[in-house]
Amino acid sequence: MIGDKALSRLGFGVTGPHAGWGLPRRETHTLIRRAVGLGMTFFDTGPAYGNGEAERRLGEALRGFPRDRVFVATKAGIHAGRRRDFSPGAIEMSFKASLDRLKCNRIDLLLLHGPAREEMDDRLIRRLEAFKARGLLRHIGVCGRGPELDHAISLGVFDAIMAPVNSGLDNTALARLRRARESGHTVIGIEVMAGAPRRLDWPRSRSDLWYAVRSVKQRLTRTVPGDGARAAPEALKWALENAPADALVCLTTRHTNLAANARLAALERAGTAS
Repeated sequence: MIGDKALSRLGFGVTGPHAGWGLPRRETHTLIRRAVGLGMTFFDTGPAYGNGEAERRLGEALRGFPRDRVFVATKAGIHAGRRRDFSPGAIEMSFKASLDRLKCNRIDLLLLHGPAREEMDDRLIRRLEAFKARGLLRHIGVCGRGPELDHAISLGVFDAIMAPVNSGLDNTALARLRRARESGHTVIGIEVMAGAPRRLDWPRSRSDLWYAVRSVKQRLTRTVPGDGARAAPEALKWALENAPADALVCLTTRHTNLAANARLAALERAGTAS
């Protein structure tokens, strides 16, 4: 279990439009800094998002903030071009590159990004534990969505489990999350607002266009996550009140949505931030 006060109940996902053409870099910086002001001090990103661009933006935005005031999570195992490599050497190279892009001397949480059961072997675990012993890494975890998480939970070496958390989950997925918490893992929910309906207005910004393109792709490939029955605020409210999760990660490109999400999560300073 991660007992860090900087791991806010609601986190900011630096991915998607924040990893490329969907949003200007300066706007990502502004949103991240505003999030900290609202009490949203947990940030999740990964090297596969925009070939490292998301990590670079997060590192630039957090420059100057006291390191103990924010909690940064990134990932390893899925590389540029969606190439998979969970060998200890590849994970170490990825981890060191993330440290450089994030402009920090330690990472709070490193998540293996969708490993198969057999890829979570003893050699890799020992390499991750060595990072912790050297003070480069504080916690380790696994990000996934299926039975591979059962194996990760059973190993008893990970501090956190990251998985989809929304009202569209079946009983098997919900039971898995409860089992993770009962065994002492911090559970972090993603895809909280997945499938929530969006207004079909003509795109007025690059981020609107990014969301429109993603929606079309999901429908063409029939990969729309979640149940799609709840609007975004209701989906977040459901997860905050009902989901077996210690923290939730949300993605937004709008200041109004950022502030509204912070209020729903009742974050510290949410009502007083400018």
